[in-house]
Formats: sequence, C-alpha cells, structure tokens
Amino acid sequence: MFENILCNLEDGIFTITINRENTYNSLSTNTKVEIAQAFQNADLDKDTKVIIITGAGSKSFCSGQDLSESQELNEEEAENWINEFDNLYRVIRKVKKPIIAAVNGFATGSGLQLALLADIRISSDTAKYGMTEVNVGLPCVIGSTMFWEVMGKSRTIDLILTGRLLEAIEAERYGLITRIVPAADLTNASRNLAKELADKPPTAIAINKRRFNQLSEHEFNTCMNYAVEAHTIGYSSGEPQAKMIEFFEKRKVKQGS
Repeated sequence: MFENILCNLEDGIFTITINRENTYNSLSTNTKVEIAQAFQNADLDKDTKVIIITGAGSKSFCSGQDLSESQELNEEEAENWINEFDNLYRVIRKVKKPIIAAVNGFATGSGLQLALLADIRISSDTAKYGMTEVNVGLPCVIGSTMFWEVMGKSRTIDLILTGRLLEAIEAERYGLITRIVPAADLTNASRNLAKELADKPPTAIAINKRRFNQLSEHEFNTCMNYAVEAHTIGYSSGEPQAKMIEFFEKRKVKQGS
C-alpha cells in the first residue's frame, strides 16, 4: 500500500516505520502524504489502541526534509512546500489515540518536529537531536515554536542559531524527550509503554489530548502562517539553494573517500 513507510498492527499497537534508510529516513513529499494517511488509518481503526512511530535501521529516526527535493524550490513554491508540513502536522495533532515516538537515531529538522508531535518520546541512548536548518540556509519557524514551548527562550535561541546537535542525555535534560533506554532495548521499551497506554480508558486519553492541543493551537496557527512568509524570503535570497548544493558536494566527496 505504501512505498516509503511500513505499517504493522499487533496487539492493538500500530507501528509506523519510516522506511527510507538510504536517505536517513528523510521526508519526501510522498513520504509526508503516506505518514499522514497511516495516522488517519490508525486513528479510525477500532483495533488500534496506541500508535508508535519510528525509523528504519539504527542510524536515523528521521533526518527531516529530503534536501534533494527542497534544493529545487524557489520563492513561488515555498507556500506549497509549507502546506505539505501543515497538512501532515494537523493530521497528527488531531489523532485521538496516544502516540509514542521511538527515536532510534538522528532526529533533526522536521524529523525532530515529527517526534515532538508525539505524546511521549522514548529515546535510544545513541540518538541525537537538533534543528539543523540554519546549516543549509533555511529559517526554522515551526521548530522554533515547538522548542519555545518545550524548553523556553534561551535554549531555543542557542540551538536554532547554532544548529548544533544534542546527545540523548542533554535532550532529556532540555525536555525534548522523557525516557532514555539502551539502543538494544528501544523496541521492547516502546512496546511495553504502548501496552501500558493501551490499558487506559480511551475517552479520557482523547479528551486530555484535545486539551493539550488547545493550549498550543494559537501559536501553531501563527507559526504556520509566518513560515510561508519566512521561507519565501529565504528562498528569494538564494541562500538555501547555494547551501544545499554545497551540502551535496561535500557528501559526494565524503562518499568517494
């Protein structure tokens, strides 16, 4: 049914695995559409009690936007590109069932945003986290908004402007994740947590989730509106295109060495 993700339902636990290991599980346009559809399917499925999202392999949960697509964008196309994320994120925010992000590796850029949309984030001890958009010339509007809510002004500004990566232990201290387990234990730990949540009354879970989203709805809408303007300005400067060309040239050199 899907080309870029794997879906599995077992014991009431619906697992969505981003299956693009060769691109560090990056988010292409089609991948975003498929993830949104999988979440909608799981939310409507009476046999699904809990949803887990994770990445294929051990290196990456999700590396964020597929730069092979975004390097071709221009200012006229920025709005449609942001709308792809807007549609995906709104689908996830509307899900009534509990969502666990099992972060098995790098969670960067919109990949970290994807994890932040989950209700609970459980991390392998080898995972790394960051909003790295500045390194490829992109503003980080949505990520800034999510970071601000989780860890406040000072840490948000530090991480957004530097684009640096956090080790799992530091990410836990900052509030980006709430649980760390050894990498080998991540699958079992996330499933055990899912089983615990599956035993909770579903109506109470859904009502709580609705309130959680109400508390952030205004800022979410505002940031999505501003993101269109920000990326239009960014792409009109030519900086993202130039930095992404540089990124892929460095990757070719590294792969050839």
